[in-house]
Amino acid sequence: MRRIRISLQTLLLILTALQLVSCQALQGPTQAAGSNVAEVSNQIRPEAIQAHIEFLADDALEGRGTGSRGYDMAARYLRAHLLASGINGGVGNEKYFQKVPLVRTSVEPQQATMQIGDLQLTLDRDFILLDTHRDLSGKASGKVVFAGYGVTAPEFGHDDYADLDTRGAIVAFMEFEAPPSIPSTVRAYYSDQNVKIANAAAHGAIGTLFIRSPVLERMFPWEGWLRELDIGWNSLRWLKNDGSPGGMTEESLVVGVLNRSGSELLFDGEVHDLQSVLDAAATGQPPTFALSKTVTIEYQASHEQVDSVNVIGLLEGSDPKLKDEYVVYTAHVDHLGIGPELDGDSIYNGALDNASGCAVLLEVARAFAALPQRPKRSILFVFVTGEEAGLLGADYFVHHPTVPIEHIVANINIDGAISLTPVSSVVAFGAEHSSFGALTQSAASRLDLTISPDPFPEEGFFVRSDQYPFIKKGIPSVFLMMGFESTSPDIDALEAFKNWLVTNYHTPKDDIRQPLDFESSARMSRFAFTLGHLIAMEPQRPSWNESDFFGNKFGNR
Repeated sequence: MRRIRISLQTLLLILTALQLVSCQALQGPTQAAGSNVAEVSNQIRPEAIQAHIEFLADDALEGRGTGSRGYDMAARYLRAHLLASGINGGVGNEKYFQKVPLVRTSVEPQQATMQIGDLQLTLDRDFILLDTHRDLSGKASGKVVFAGYGVTAPEFGHDDYADLDTRGAIVAFMEFEAPPSIPSTVRAYYSDQNVKIANAAAHGAIGTLFIRSPVLERMFPWEGWLRELDIGWNSLRWLKNDGSPGGMTEESLVVGVLNRSGSELLFDGEVHDLQSVLDAAATGQPPTFALSKTVTIEYQASHEQVDSVNVIGLLEGSDPKLKDEYVVYTAHVDHLGIGPELDGDSIYNGALDNASGCAVLLEVARAFAALPQRPKRSILFVFVTGEEAGLLGADYFVHHPTVPIEHIVANINIDGAISLTPVSSVVAFGAEHSSFGALTQSAASRLDLTISPDPFPEEGFFVRSDQYPFIKKGIPSVFLMMGFESTSPDIDALEAFKNWLVTNYHTPKDDIRQPLDFESSARMSRFAFTLGHLIAMEPQRPSWNESDFFGNKFGNR
């Protein structure tokens, strides 16, 4: 076991936080005796959520990077709180830690090249390479075919590969985009990187190139993209038992992303130049055509094994039959760790993203433990690793579940569980695809909350957090975050959050010093607790809506 050195400051933080939770653990069951669900829910306190966030987002935890010392400290903190609340370990023999083996990849800068015709591109300035986890070296050289969005969606009569010959080709397409005519959550599925790469491979491609739109460039500037890569996005994958990387498409394709400069060189002199391609894509009608150029990509990579853990707690149900079914809560523990300095700060604390979700889930677990009678179904509290690196901990869990996967009836994922301003609503991403729609409305009405619609349908949030691996296993799931119905007529909560996305998201500024409304987080905790309790008590397990896209695609697995 790796030895962790803990400073006096960190030790004092741990002792203070544990003292708080110990007091709560003593209070909870005593006060809950003879109380109902609503009374237990009302015991959730904003002060407790604040204490959890202050610890998990403290500089001492160094941004909780996956596999780091700070992440290990956070995991031990979560375990201690589950234990103090009376939640048993959810891994075999009542252990709390599920080991998640990972592989980290990095390309060798001098051995990563891309050539368009006779022009040599520069790594990081003109292009980057992704998904080099499987092979220590790779090469693809061939003609280039532009396949629009790179989407084949027969349910919507759309196929970007129609009339294209892409066998042995390097296929270029728009990154994170799909036809706007497709409904937003389904569009998010077709925008997914792995779906596009697998589709290219199915059409005979040997490599892919992602083209960035002006909208994406504004949302995620190239410099920020490089910073995320430097910190860890796409650098990690979980390992299968045979040592191969999981969570990737099975096909071994060379995958590149072009910056604006690289894209301009690619389309220069072609029948459609870059600007005309981007303009057409913005209107939903990108051209598809073969380019005159050949692209050659080569790389060498280094691989390093990294170990991290999911933290899992279990509350066994009370019904002799239904206790063998499970409602699974998830929240990701990791953030981006230590990275490039920004305004003198290099610790990416991740207070909102997602110390807040962990804090809320700890309070939800404590509330369940405080119930005078346990719910009929069992509850799993899964604090996952590696979300920021690609939903790794959640994906590993559904491939290596600690309970039979077919006995998991629902997933409630919590990510971004605190508001910058007082609000009276929550967003339930994906609830419209299943009986979660009625369940979330029922839970909200009991707490005088409203359900806000997806404020960012173009962002594809439904496939960007830890509920998505559960969905791909056919499990009805919902992603909860704070809503934007402000309790003050003078405050535009949605505008405040949009500004946060530009200024604080995935930067060192997402720390405890920013304005955070802990009372709104307490409302989120009560809502998440009430929703899970409803599911745990219902005779019928949640189900996909009839003819739902995700139910049809994944529901029979």
